[in-house]
Amino acid sequence: GMAAITHLSGLAGYIVPLGGVVVPIIIWMVKSEDRVIATIAKQAVLLNLLVFLLVATSAVLWITLILIPVVILFWMVLGVIAVVLPIVGAIKASQGTYYQYPVIGLGLN
Repeated sequence: GMAAITHLSGLAGYIVPLGGVVVPIIIWMVKSEDRVIATIAKQAVLLNLLVFLLVATSAVLWITLILIPVVILFWMVLGVIAVVLPIVGAIKASQGTYYQYPVIGLGLN
């Protein structure tokens, strides 16, 4: 239901620029009285912001040629995490289980 959609809303950025942040923020605002949905939306926003910041920060390492393979590997891992977490969350939500993202979900309840 709505919880699964909210988890997947973070993936909207792969379809619409900034969608991965804007879509969960809209859900968060509309569903602010629903604590579970609001918390899932916050996690989706934080996950996307964190991934963006990590990519931007690691891009600086691109200037040191020797670290380029490390940066590429790091970006691949980040990409997998950014896609897998929302999908796992959506699957858990559709089974009626609240899924909290590792690290990001801490202290949001």
